[in-house]
Amino acid sequence: MKAAAAVSAIQIENLRFAYAQKPVLEIARLKIARGSHTLISGDSGCGKSTLMNLIGGVLTGYSGKIEVSGTELANLTAAARDRFRAAHLGVIFQQFNLIPYLSVTENIELAPKLAKKPVEPARIQAMMQHLQIAELAAMPAAKLSHGQQQRVAAARALAAGAEIVLADEPTSALDDHNARLFLDLLFKEAEVNKTTIVVVSHDLRYRKRFDQFIDLAGLNRAIESGHGKKTAGRKS
Repeated sequence: MKAAAAVSAIQIENLRFAYAQKPVLEIARLKIARGSHTLISGDSGCGKSTLMNLIGGVLTGYSGKIEVSGTELANLTAAARDRFRAAHLGVIFQQFNLIPYLSVTENIELAPKLAKKPVEPARIQAMMQHLQIAELAAMPAAKLSHGQQQRVAAARALAAGAEIVLADEPTSALDDHNARLFLDLLFKEAEVNKTTIVVVSHDLRYRKRFDQFIDLAGLNRAIESGHGKKTAGRKS
């Protein structure tokens, strides 16, 4: 899928973020085109999950600019960030963040409900069938295996037709078969909804399916030199 390179879904400039005064991220510039599919990778500790949580508005306290869908996140209150995330983003958190006492179907339906969009039962059922979790529809999330929870989280992120999907290690608990099912669905839904996809992952099995690959260790100036060299560009 070719991206509209002139329009940015995500734009970062002079980003600096620290935990307890220890620099974690220093990124001079990062632009992700609207409608593009980007894979961000790098060694543990290079700041992948931190970057994802900053883009998603979960973490604050940074300096510089993070603009998502034309909105500068620093200008939003906590409540406004929550509303913005629900309306514009589909997020697959590393810890999944499912509601344990809700069923699989109820967890997936939360996304359009929070985004104040209509719930589409037929579409949700089709996604569940594709991810092979339809038979679990009535089961509480607390009773699911790790891999099953990951697939439910993936369906939830796609259920509202989000402008941008942010996925933190979305295939970490999936075998080859289920990882392919997830990515097939992800790219299919992205094609229909013109969705921007940003995945952070150690898993490079499917690197060639993405438009752009970024080695965060080379982009992040907070990491000591020698930990990695940036590699960013269109897929070959």
